Amino acid sequence: MKKFVILFLLYGLIYCNELSSQWINQHPTNSFNIFSCSFPNSQTGYVCGYGNLIKKTTNGGLNWIDISRPGTADNLNSVWFLNDLTGYIASTESYILRTSDGGITWSEHFPIFGQGQKLFFLNSQTGWCSSNRLYKTTNAGMNWELISNEPADDVTFLNGTTGYRTKYTGSGNSQIDKTTDGGLSWLSIHTTSEFKIMYDVQFLNEQTGYVCGYRGYVAKTTDGGANWEVQRNVMEDAYFCLKFINVNTGWCAGENGKTIVTTNGGTNWNYVSGIPFGRLLEIEFINQNTGWIVGGFGIIVKTENAGGLTKIISNEESITNYTLSQNYPNPFNPQTEISFSIPNDGNINLKIYNSTGEEVSNPVKTFLRKGTHSVTFYAGDLPSGIYFYKLEAEKFSEVKKMMLIK
Repeated sequence: MKKFVILFLLYGLIYCNELSSQWINQHPTNSFNIFSCSFPNSQTGYVCGYGNLIKKTTNGGLNWIDISRPGTADNLNSVWFLNDLTGYIASTESYILRTSDGGITWSEHFPIFGQGQKLFFLNSQTGWCSSNRLYKTTNAGMNWELISNEPADDVTFLNGTTGYRTKYTGSGNSQIDKTTDGGLSWLSIHTTSEFKIMYDVQFLNEQTGYVCGYRGYVAKTTDGGANWEVQRNVMEDAYFCLKFINVNTGWCAGENGKTIVTTNGGTNWNYVSGIPFGRLLEIEFINQNTGWIVGGFGIIVKTENAGGLTKIISNEESITNYTLSQNYPNPFNPQTEISFSIPNDGNINLKIYNSTGEEVSNPVKTFLRKGTHSVTFYAGDLPSGIYFYKLEAEKFSEVKKMMLIK
């Protein structure tokens, strides 16, 4: 069971700006609570949760297949897949599961002390699992080593040495710890009291990080955790998860479907409308546009345009040919505009690839009217290098090259 302190608060009305919802409900019927999700690519995804719940999609979430293990009723707190087939689940029954065939079969239990809370993998070999202790693997989950006897709730790492964890310390207090030796030793860098319990932390780089928690608590650091600026403190809210796709744009979600978003590094936060009522427990984005939120009552919602933040500027006019223009500016840092024209109404895909051919973003995936269209591509979290953008339409495809210089 997730470690949440349950308080009964009067639900208040708060004046706020609301963003038009661009989140699509992918699971309209009630189901067991979903605690965690993992999407190794745009088509394949997994969720896990209460009562041994494990479900899988192979078509981007349009359909979900129940792959729960028969004869068990364990609560499954965290799931992480490295690719379509290889993944891990942390259970409240003090073990970690591993599969190498997409969830058809699961390995023998790897025992851990206390309830498994959060899995985090840095790469295909190195990962951590938090519980009443902290465990680490360096061989793709085949073996796990106990590296810390201290408890942890959320855990995340920037690289092989630098990581962060949240933990509840009792009496309404919580703290964030930092490690610089891969999790062997930890130093407290931020504490809260009065039930501003911190549940989820994310660092975008060595300096910039965010944390969210109970009583609507959201805070930010720009100096590696030495100092924290409180950005929100709304008594009626509770945020259990957060996700930033770059240093400026991110979401927090939590109790009663409450979801907020910022596009300016947390200077302003706006409520997002249209998210189903329930306790939201995890947010995952696989690129700048495509993401999911999961939670209680089987909630699964998806966006393909960054929750409505990716704007397409269109000018409907008579066009005779497909054209894909050179991005401007080029080279760029960190954003550039890509324009294209289509002579017919239709489904349009604009994809971004790195120099190895890996898809890194899908800024346009929608039905568009004939005419000229432009979209701003933001590459704030991508490294410098050569990238390619590809326009796909009915009986048309074209690729152009662009350069990101930071």
